[in-house]
Amino acid sequence: MTWEKLKRAFGRQEDGGKPAPDIRWVEAADNPWGVRLLDVRPVTLTMLSTSGDPQCASNAVSFGQEDGTTFIGEAPPVARVVEANLRFPIDRLLADGVLFAPREMEHKWALFFHRGEIICVRSWLRRVHAVARVEQRQDHLAITQVRGTFGAEDEEPALTTRTLDYLLRSHALDTAYPAPIPAGMENDPKAAAMWCMSMFGNRASFATPHRFDRRDPERPLRSQSLLHIAVARGDARAIDDSLAAGMPIDLLAGDGLAPLHWAVGCDDVGIAALLVDRGSPVDVRSSKGATPLMNAVQSASVEKARLLIDRGALPNPEAEGHTPRSLAEKRGHRDVVAVLESHGAAPA
Repeated sequence: MTWEKLKRAFGRQEDGGKPAPDIRWVEAADNPWGVRLLDVRPVTLTMLSTSGDPQCASNAVSFGQEDGTTFIGEAPPVARVVEANLRFPIDRLLADGVLFAPREMEHKWALFFHRGEIICVRSWLRRVHAVARVEQRQDHLAITQVRGTFGAEDEEPALTTRTLDYLLRSHALDTAYPAPIPAGMENDPKAAAMWCMSMFGNRASFATPHRFDRRDPERPLRSQSLLHIAVARGDARAIDDSLAAGMPIDLLAGDGLAPLHWAVGCDDVGIAALLVDRGSPVDVRSSKGATPLMNAVQSASVEKARLLIDRGALPNPEAEGHTPRSLAEKRGHRDVVAVLESHGAAPA
């Protein structure tokens, strides 16, 4: 269930722009997880995070260009190791790169994957708090242990593993999932909501101390790979390095796009040409079925549309009820329509 569907299911919690005064319970029969949940949105979706420490404020929004490599090898402040048994589906492999990068002060965690480990960084501190060991097994990865803690030094081991599970689902996969809270905290719902705000910011909507049946996520866990990041940076050498290291050139990122889709968004058309030269399928499909040509049309790039068609892109692929030409006509991109028409694109 997506965030938007869950929010619609339980309705809005604001009244005239003011947060609802109470933290209410959602009964087990009224939610998909079958346990009582605290609706913490009146706090997490209305409060703004502030800090009197300029460095913390700077840290919180410093992850825009971060690929996570600076955190490799950093030890968590708590050395405890907890055995884990978490499983996530993957698409061929989970590539080294970014699982979640904070974009605002209300995002409390950054998540990276490097060298077989998931690295969990407290965003305001830019400090590694937990590192999870991962084994990749055909169509899924298995998380076998977690070093460190996410909150208190004496955090219950079960809370550690549940928190990692929650962070990957709510942050990396962007799906609705109940945040875990320490046992007993539910006795003070407002304190529990404030704890969720401190720990998870506005990514937390519902919380529970109760365990429930865990099911594997429906979507595969994907990263913004180092290859994708090299494409976004326009770094041809890093692109070649990633490919030489065995990175599949058509691997999809967390946003469901292949490197060639990302290249179409770059200012330099040469990056897209480089990827095609290196073997990228020119009609590689996104998770929603879109080809790079459709992305070029959406960005109104005549140059990139012509490049892709000249390299063999099909003029009439369809995704979600649209073709490149129908998109171009809908958006009024007449120059792009002319290019598509001249290469055999059928009328919309």
